[in-house]
Order: sequence, then C-alpha cells, then structure tokens
Amino acid sequence: MTAKPRRATYRHGNLKSAALKAATRLVAAAGHEQLSLREVADAVGVAHRSLYNHFADREALLDAVATEAYTRLAAILVKSETPQDYTARYVRFALTNRALYALMTSRPHATMKHNPPLQAAVHKVIAQAMRIFCQDIESPAKRRRAVMKVYITLYGGISLYTAGVLDQPSEKALIAELSAMNAGM
Repeated sequence: MTAKPRRATYRHGNLKSAALKAATRLVAAAGHEQLSLREVADAVGVAHRSLYNHFADREALLDAVATEAYTRLAAILVKSETPQDYTARYVRFALTNRALYALMTSRPHATMKHNPPLQAAVHKVIAQAMRIFCQDIESPAKRRRAVMKVYITLYGGISLYTAGVLDQPSEKALIAELSAMNAGM
C-alpha cells in the first residue's frame, strides 16, 4: 500500500466552497446514497474532520448541495414565460442532472423549516411555478393545489420516465405530454 503524498500545507482556501463543489461532482457521478464526508474530504485533500467545521454531518452537506441545486434550478426557471417553457426547463434540468435531482427530491419537506437556506431555495422554485401556473388563481388554497398538481405531475412523470416505465419515445415527447397534463392551471 502506497502512502499518500504529504501536503505542503494544511490550509485550504475556501474549504466549504471546495467541499460543496466536490460533493456536487461526486453526487453527479455516483448518486448521493453512498456519499460520505471522508470521500468528499479525500476529493478536496483535507482530513475528513475538517469538514465538520462547516457541516454538522453528512445530511447537512447533502442539504447544502441540494440548496445550491435548487438555487440553480430557480435561476433557470425565472426565464420561463409559459407553462410549456417552465415544464421544458424543469424536465431538462432534471434529466440532465439525474443524480442531483434525485438528491434534491430526497430532502424531506417537513424538516426544511429547520434549514432556512434549503427552504428558501425550494421556495424560489415554487415561486416561479406560482408565477407561471397561478396567474389567474386568487384563492391561496387553490394556488397551493395548482402548484402541488404541477409538481406531482412533473416528479411522477420524470420518475416514471427515468425508470423506463413511462412509454415516451424521447425527452421532447415527455415534455409535450407533461405540458399537456399541466395545461390550463
């Protein structure tokens, strides 16, 4: 067994940022299910204990990665002008970033109130759905149901498509079908 080369310094520029980038790359490559703080620390070149200065535990690191991903998705969705455009942008993001999307959707909504940055990032995405799909809906309860319907349709369609269960010949066909399902909100 060969020893790892000794580092010239134990200082790391912005460890939190480097760890988030490394964790995002690792999640994209192999999913989030088996990601460990040790693996992220190795990718960054620090002792795994160093990460505990920035993340309480593995779940906190995964929440931080999900927060950044939701923020990226919201920035993409803000450019949407129609329900079809929103659906296409959302689906393309999910299919282009499958492992990252799986991480994002694995975060329990009930615990988000304990994680204000993650909650705020998710709400940025939801705000874009409300802007696009709820323009003519005045009742808060009806707006909430409309957005829930959109997300249930998107999540369900994307999940079934990626699992090979939904019989759609292409991403374009999937987008068209989901757009039709969410038309007229």
